[in-house]
Amino acid sequence: MPRAARAEITLQAPLERVFELLVDFGAYRRWNPFVVDVTGAARAAEGVQMRFRLRWREGRYIHSDERVTRVHPPADGAALVAWRYDSPLAHWGLLRSERVQTLRRLPNGHTAYTTEEVFHGPAAAFVPVQWVQAGFKAQARAMNDDLSSSTPAVSPEDLSG
Repeated sequence: MPRAARAEITLQAPLERVFELLVDFGAYRRWNPFVVDVTGAARAAEGVQMRFRLRWREGRYIHSDERVTRVHPPADGAALVAWRYDSPLAHWGLLRSERVQTLRRLPNGHTAYTTEEVFHGPAAAFVPVQWVQAGFKAQARAMNDDLSSSTPAVSPEDLSG
């Protein structure tokens, strides 16, 4: 039976800004408390491989090899970025997963962010889904904090219509 981790949040920023933050792997170490470093790729693009350094339990870190599977830039009020687990366990068929992150523009100009990863295979039973879930929630909150703190100020020219 597959196991899944999921988080959702409304981000107080436009879809395009959220998308740029999500695909800019080089900036993750600045704001992301879960994926604290990315090597192998500075930006998400279909087919690129990267290695995530994840903050794990009890102050430890683990690495996770991933490959970007889909990047759909903002269009028609939505965007998507996805990657799959790409380690030896995946190649041997023991653990497969894909993390899908979707963005949807809300009527008020904010962005709905959803992230989900479903784990399949014999080793899925050993994935500490509660820790992954906690990491996803921490990342979502940190995205909102980063986007809120870096929201451009409204200038008088913007208000003069």
